[in-house]
Amino acid sequence: MGAQLHDQTFELEAPDGGWGYVVVAATVVIFSVTVMPTAAFGLVYGDFLKSIGDETTGTTLSNGIFSTVYSFTGLLANGLLGRYSYRTVGLIGSIAFIQGAVGLIFSQTLFQLIICYGLIQGLGFGLLMPSSLSAFNAYFDKRMAVMMSICQALMIAFSMGVPQLAAWSMVTFGFRGTLLGLAVLSCLSLPAVASLQSVEKHLRKVALQMGSESKLAKKSVSIDMPLQSPQEKPLMPLGGSLRSLQQHQGRRRMSMLSLGDRVASVISIHQDISKEEVEEEVALTFWQSFKKSMDMSLLKDAKYLNISIGLALAFTADMAFISIMPLMLGNIGFQPQDIASMMAVFFGSDLLSRILLTIMSSVVRFKSRHLILFTSILIALSRTAFVLNDSYMWKVVFLGILGFLRCFIQTPLPLVFSEEYQDRFPTAYSLFMALNGVVSLICGPLMSLVKSLTKSDVMVCHVLTMAYIICVLAWTFEMTFCRAKSTTKQPK
Repeated sequence: MGAQLHDQTFELEAPDGGWGYVVVAATVVIFSVTVMPTAAFGLVYGDFLKSIGDETTGTTLSNGIFSTVYSFTGLLANGLLGRYSYRTVGLIGSIAFIQGAVGLIFSQTLFQLIICYGLIQGLGFGLLMPSSLSAFNAYFDKRMAVMMSICQALMIAFSMGVPQLAAWSMVTFGFRGTLLGLAVLSCLSLPAVASLQSVEKHLRKVALQMGSESKLAKKSVSIDMPLQSPQEKPLMPLGGSLRSLQQHQGRRRMSMLSLGDRVASVISIHQDISKEEVEEEVALTFWQSFKKSMDMSLLKDAKYLNISIGLALAFTADMAFISIMPLMLGNIGFQPQDIASMMAVFFGSDLLSRILLTIMSSVVRFKSRHLILFTSILIALSRTAFVLNDSYMWKVVFLGILGFLRCFIQTPLPLVFSEEYQDRFPTAYSLFMALNGVVSLICGPLMSLVKSLTKSDVMVCHVLTMAYIICVLAWTFEMTFCRAKSTTKQPK
């Protein structure tokens, strides 16, 4: 927006540095002390859950509820960010997350674990995540991809060390001592969130040439794809606050997060908008803004449902596998230090593939949905092979393969919606998050039922593999049908 409305001699732009570097550090801290430690969920809570019942049931149910709560909370957070600063929303989320962490120290039952971790911490992270990413999005434009790549590298490096730290802490301090340490660690999110200053204080003035402001007749969308998403609990559209819309009149930038298990990835969507559209969005109430982002008419689109449910199945299967992986390895006799080393290989391979995908995407054009479809086939085959042999080297090799492949689902996932539903991207992605929450909620009890009936971790793994197979079959059928239909409609 020009600093002089009538003369429009200059406009205000994102800092692309300055206090933005503090925001980068804050984002790394927030994710590192909240969601990253869940990479070692099985190592920390495995023995506790085993002592009160079935560890697979407890792990899948608590993680499923966490994912469901944070998915739906994230939708509400987008509305809150339209009326309050990201620091305010983030502080509420940070306090909630810390309360959940403290409650976990005193948890004695699965119900208490679900309340403190699944509900309270899920609620807190659902507010923290969009707040920190909205701030990040507001402070960077041209350097967005570079800074997010740095963020992801730091977060993945930390996640690689989490299993080893968790194993050491369990031996040194015990279960309750480790939970106390995690609670203290989560308190670091408070100063990190407090540093998320309003971008208005740091905007740069850029001179405008007379008559350079264009009145756009249509919207255009461009995508910057950085090195991607962590480890994941999963992905959501993050609009900068409506205050940011006022600052950058004529251009709106939204970003999405993919938490492909515990590592964040942000993709920027740029949309040119008119002054009237900005004023209209600023005038919306919280409820009006929420309803606008939840246009249910897309749910009548069979193709959209097929895409969303398929992605939700793949995303949930990935997250669930990571949560039960330490339990599976422990149940076949591997020691905590061995499990920690295997998980380090998994996450290290994930980091390598993200670097490769970043390079590949800069020189090769490909359709994101086709990449996910092909990767789902490879993951299904690799998961099947993973459970065929219990030797150490076999597990290490296939965990390396699975870690390498997961990036090719997590990173391009949001891009599927930007490719298929450009004009309705915010709605399409918001509804996907809701569907993903529902699928996560169903997945936990289903895995628990399979474990209780079969007493086999291998069968639970096969159930997760079936999620990829369902996605592949449904997508293949739809693509084949649509191609055949379009062919018959072409004039001879």
